[in-house]
Amino acid sequence: MSAAVLALALAGCGADDVPEDAPATQQATPEEKTTESATETPKPTDTAEEGAATDEVLDEVTYTLPGTEDEVTVGVLPLEVEGDVMTLRLVFTPDFASVSDDEPVSVWDMYPDNLYKFRPVLVDRENLKEYSPISDTGIDWTADAGQLRAVNGESVVWWGVYAAPEDDIDTFDLRLRDSLPEYTGIPVP
Repeated sequence: MSAAVLALALAGCGADDVPEDAPATQQATPEEKTTESATETPKPTDTAEEGAATDEVLDEVTYTLPGTEDEVTVGVLPLEVEGDVMTLRLVFTPDFASVSDDEPVSVWDMYPDNLYKFRPVLVDRENLKEYSPISDTGIDWTADAGQLRAVNGESVVWWGVYAAPEDDIDTFDLRLRDSLPEYTGIPVP
């Protein structure tokens, strides 16, 4: 049967023309298609809630944004490895003198040198490898740092999806920015 005849035949079929013994199917949303096509692992949801997951923080540092009195505390949550992917989650808590206590601050504004994308790097020093967020056609598998917001004293959780470790390692180091101290010894589950 030629392709034109097959296309014409299929065009005439409606939902009622599906045989009763055909397997049930469900249309995936565009977001589900992107996620499924890459790893079959759904992306974490963005969260912005007071005290979000702070009881699990492994390490945290507070830094002052250059040229301001604005401070940010960034905590690292345990890594989550599932199959071929690994999720890094960071807890951002602003203490900005430059805004009122009820004005939300985005993660984008909570780190210095925000001229570029926020792309934390996981470093495997033992095997001399670096892991950056997975990128699909130029779009990182990360929470949108411009959309995640918290008011002073409250926390917001940023997430990024990375490739799972290629080697059998116990820990990663984490570099948020070259100008900031690294977090060291983040355990790999």
